[in-house]
Amino acid sequence: MTEYGIWRRLTPAEQSALRGAGHLKVWRPGQILALQGSPPTSMFVVLRGWVKISATNYRGEDAPLAARGPAEIVGEVAPISGLPRSATMSAIDEVHTLVVSREKFLGVLRDRPRIAEEIFRTAAIRLQQSDRLRLESGGPDFPQRLAAVLLELALQHALDWTDEKQVVLHFNQGELAGFARVSRSTLIRGLEELRRLGVVRTARQRVTITRPRALRELAAGRPPPAEEA
Repeated sequence: MTEYGIWRRLTPAEQSALRGAGHLKVWRPGQILALQGSPPTSMFVVLRGWVKISATNYRGEDAPLAARGPAEIVGEVAPISGLPRSATMSAIDEVHTLVVSREKFLGVLRDRPRIAEEIFRTAAIRLQQSDRLRLESGGPDFPQRLAAVLLELALQHALDWTDEKQVVLHFNQGELAGFARVSRSTLIRGLEELRRLGVVRTARQRVTITRPRALRELAAGRPPPAEEA
C-alpha cells in the first residue's frame, strides 16, 4: 500500500509552491472536472471529497476505473505528456480541489523536481496495482482481491483509520465492480462471501466495513480471525 495520499508526502514548501500556482474550486456531486479526450489544461489536488475516474469502453458505456480521495492528486499525467486526457474525472460527492493550470504546474515541476519524482512513483504504483487486479480479480481468490480494493478505498477515506473503527464507503455496485475490474455478478458473489465472513455489511450504494482487522488479514491472503461472540 502507498502512503495516502501523494499530497501528504510533499514537503510544506512543495505544497506551498503548488498552492501559490493554483486556485480553490468546489465541485457539485456529479459535476465533471475533466472529460476523456479533452486537452490537459490543468491538474487537481483533492482536498475533500471523492473523484471518480472513468473511461468510455468499446460499447460506449462509462466504465469506472478508480476513486481518488483526499490528499490525492488527479489529472496530473496528461499535462505532463501533453496528450488528450485518457479518462473522465467526476465528483462523487461535494469535492474541494486545488486547481493548477498546465503551464504553472510544469513550471513548479521544473523548479521542484522532487514533486515530479513523487508523481511518477505514484503513477507506477497505480499501474502495477491495476495490472495485478486485471490478472487476479476474476480468479478463485477474488474475495481476497475485493478485500484489498475495499481496504485501499477505506485507507483513502479515513487516513487516521484504526482496526477498531468501522468505515462506510458510499459507492454503488457498478462503481465497485469497475474499481475491482470484474463484472457486477462477480462483485456480488465476492460481497456475499465477505458478508458471510462478517467482514462487511451492505446497503444501497453503501458498504460498511464492520471488521477492519479481518479485512486487513483477508486482503493479505491470511484467514480472518474468528468473529467474537
